[in-house]
Amino acid sequence: MKKVFLTLVAMIAATMSFAQSSMLATLSHDGEISTYYGATALRDAYNASQHGDIITLSSGSFTAVNIDKALTIRGAGMQVDTVAKTYPTIIVGSFSINIPDSIEQRLTMEGLYNNFTITVKGTLKNASFLKNRFNAINPEGSSSTRMKNLTFIHCKLAGSLTLPSESSASCVNCYLYQPYCSHSTSSNFEFSNCIIRDVNGNMNYIKSSTFTNCIIYTSYSSNSSYDRIASSCSAFYCVGKNSYNNMFVNIPNTTNTNLTGALSTLFKTYTGSYNDNETFELTDAAKTQYLGSDRTEVGIYGGSLPFDPTPTNPQITKCNVASKSTADGKLSVDIEVSAAE
Repeated sequence: MKKVFLTLVAMIAATMSFAQSSMLATLSHDGEISTYYGATALRDAYNASQHGDIITLSSGSFTAVNIDKALTIRGAGMQVDTVAKTYPTIIVGSFSINIPDSIEQRLTMEGLYNNFTITVKGTLKNASFLKNRFNAINPEGSSSTRMKNLTFIHCKLAGSLTLPSESSASCVNCYLYQPYCSHSTSSNFEFSNCIIRDVNGNMNYIKSSTFTNCIIYTSYSSNSSYDRIASSCSAFYCVGKNSYNNMFVNIPNTTNTNLTGALSTLFKTYTGSYNDNETFELTDAAKTQYLGSDRTEVGIYGGSLPFDPTPTNPQITKCNVASKSTADGKLSVDIEVSAAE
């Protein structure tokens, strides 16, 4: 259930022709809220922001902007929600993240959709990514970039997530296509209740990492070390599927299961190819057969944080702009923001 907690009625000068657009961004800085409109609203709000500020975006498509400030950027969601009748916040274009290591605040991004490449530069640490659908997140260079203590919760990544040297990331109840450690033993992942898809035989390049209550699927068919979990990793209560039914041959514990049947015995609709409409729901039989360490189902709907794409942050759910300005040249704008209870 959602509760409306804020209604802003702003009087905007009629000379701002783009104010007729329903797409908008609000910038919260030191208790003051500024509003920006149209496809460039994210960029305009960003240019006016400072470290620690909050940018809230409505549904719609916004032009991407390179990020070098530690902000909280919140959208309306990564997909269409037919129940709540909300639509995604789409960031159009590739962009980079380059936040100086000396900045005390951290970057948080929630409820966003992007189908391009995000390039991390410098050292990005303690950043949080919540309920986003991204394509690829890659470092600018393995020797010059660090990605430390990143957190991904309820995210879908349709492209690669690559960690450079001396980097780490925690992934909780996420779908991940091709996570990768840049041939480095100094980087590691922690995967919990994730679905992991490998197509290029990169499983063995994930070193010193932990897999718990995960589903891991690779179609790489070399019957070599590349299609199975590396011996430097740990895996607990996971289900694995590769061409030779030996995903866990290098892992000493016996709590993991090699899926010998087709994916259709595990998933209701997922066949191995990603699409944005896929729910990754297990079959009724699999929900009771393949259980994690906490006795809930493996995969993204198990554990203490079952996957839910609905953002937790306040969302702009309505923006009504008057068709005509008043006699004194001002325009009435009614903005409604709601949040989950």
